[in-house]
Amino acid sequence: MPAYNVGAYIKEAIESVLAQTFKDFTLLVIDDCSTDNTAEVVHSFSDPRIRYEKNEHNLGLAENLNRGLELSDTELCARMDGDDIAEPNWLETGVKILDTHPEVGICSFGFQFFGTKTSVVRFPEHNEDSKAQMLFGCTVIVPVFRRSVMAENGFRYSTEAFPAEDYMMWSHCYRVTQVYNVQATLFHYRMHETQISTSKRIAQQEKSDIVRLRMLEWLNPDFSEEEKLFFLQKFVSGIIEKKEDVATLQKFADLLVSRNLQNHYDNEALRRKFKTHIAYATLSFVEDEYFPKGYDLCRYMRFATSGLSGIVPAKNRRKILAKSLLMKKK
Repeated sequence: MPAYNVGAYIKEAIESVLAQTFKDFTLLVIDDCSTDNTAEVVHSFSDPRIRYEKNEHNLGLAENLNRGLELSDTELCARMDGDDIAEPNWLETGVKILDTHPEVGICSFGFQFFGTKTSVVRFPEHNEDSKAQMLFGCTVIVPVFRRSVMAENGFRYSTEAFPAEDYMMWSHCYRVTQVYNVQATLFHYRMHETQISTSKRIAQQEKSDIVRLRMLEWLNPDFSEEEKLFFLQKFVSGIIEKKEDVATLQKFADLLVSRNLQNHYDNEALRRKFKTHIAYATLSFVEDEYFPKGYDLCRYMRFATSGLSGIVPAKNRRKILAKSLLMKKK
């Protein structure tokens, strides 16, 4: 648990770890020279499983995480931040997955935002699908993992990648091991204005783009600069400004699959991810283009005959139709 000025939240975080159904662990709290009452709160606990370490000087998050890996000596590790909350079966679930699936090196989980943002996030359950989604963003959160994945491959968190150091780390790991994403909400991720992902959003986007290009080059290193730019600015963002853009995105998706010559990705997993990505990008365009002022049957018929209806996810088509019919009744 890396910690820096989380005195207002770390009590809840530690309590959630101590309440785990899996009991055989050490909670290593690495304090990166906090200037608030973080240390005082940690020392208020008497549980012998808590080990507190304070850095001699502020290292920054990436190097603080590396220190955590260096100080750990167990076969399995888990990582959470000092302002989040784990469900009681978080560790037990992760340990069980890794014990029964030797091919899996990292177990990740569904989570729920709380605080200034509330939503539930699920990443694809199986390795090939979550790897395909790594082209768009990070698919590993609060993991339980084999320490050997990092130690034996010389992987370290990169200060240069901060504040997308997690995304960079897991992009390395996907090359040497498998990831399994538990399809249950076992973590609560606090959103507040002082956290890194909020205060450094622009920098995180820029650093994440570097990782996205790295994942793209793993698919094929021979993309042109123009193709890379389109990938980042249009394809990943799912920007559709006119109806013809949908076909352009579909054509680019086909290009990506055709370039997967080294088979670092599963082609069917790529197709599934691209189809879903384009479907929801199309849905966003449809809402803005055909229903900017609300729903009715006239607008619905324009949408239904646009050629885009079959691309929008079926459940959303049904919702649009239901809303349009409801407006007619009114």
